[in-house]
Amino acid sequence: MKQAPPGTAIERAGRGVEESMNLSNRGFQSGRLVVLTAALILAPALASASTSFGQFGFSGPGIMVFNSLGAGYIQFCTEADPTCDLASSTGDFNVSGPGTGSFSGLTNTDTGTIENTTDTSPGSAPFTYAPVGVPVSIDNYLSLAGFPTWDFQLNMLAPATCVSTATQVCSGPFELNQAGPNVSVTMVVFGTLINTGNGTMSAFDLAFTGQYLNTTIAAVEAAGATPAGVFSDSWSGTADVTATSEPGSASTMLLAGGGLIALRLRRRRGV
Repeated sequence: MKQAPPGTAIERAGRGVEESMNLSNRGFQSGRLVVLTAALILAPALASASTSFGQFGFSGPGIMVFNSLGAGYIQFCTEADPTCDLASSTGDFNVSGPGTGSFSGLTNTDTGTIENTTDTSPGSAPFTYAPVGVPVSIDNYLSLAGFPTWDFQLNMLAPATCVSTATQVCSGPFELNQAGPNVSVTMVVFGTLINTGNGTMSAFDLAFTGQYLNTTIAAVEAAGATPAGVFSDSWSGTADVTATSEPGSASTMLLAGGGLIALRLRRRRGV
């Protein structure tokens, strides 16, 4: 097509239309960038809005640690069997007071169960295999009655590490501390809290402490290495749950950004 001579009214009108179209395109590109930026900012917050976090305490009627034929066992007692005479697959516990964060609704009327474990494979029923320092995936290691969507999945029974002194010894997963005539024994487990209701995941650690009265570290260690075991009728625990980045955050960001851009395109086209 023959172009109009430069400077004529026809040429100036054509140039104005072209510039107007360029400005419109630049405006659309700018708007798209603003929408995408907003989507990328908002999406992570939306993705992790329901991630569990907080703390709560709990305690149980008793705990038994024993060794039989070279295998170690950790058995929590039940309310029906507070002296751990009968082996059961789980032990009982009671929540101690209100929790924080996602667990602020818990009170001392809430109860739960916790798995009994052994370090021998395969775990002899009713004990679940959980060796020290080895990654595992044990669903519902800890369960809260009335909250079936919270799966406290055990991932590791942590080995205890400390410098041995006259009042402190670490053995396997246990840290033993002498305080006057009494001995406290602590162990820690790490895991993942999976909320099966919305698919979110959080990291957690559980710290358990049993109290042994009028004894020594050496006596507690010696009794725990026998089939008769060592029993504590007083133990407590703390659950510390930390919100983590969701594996789906990146895809959520892309989907959110793409959806907003598509919506803007449809509106501009009058669809």
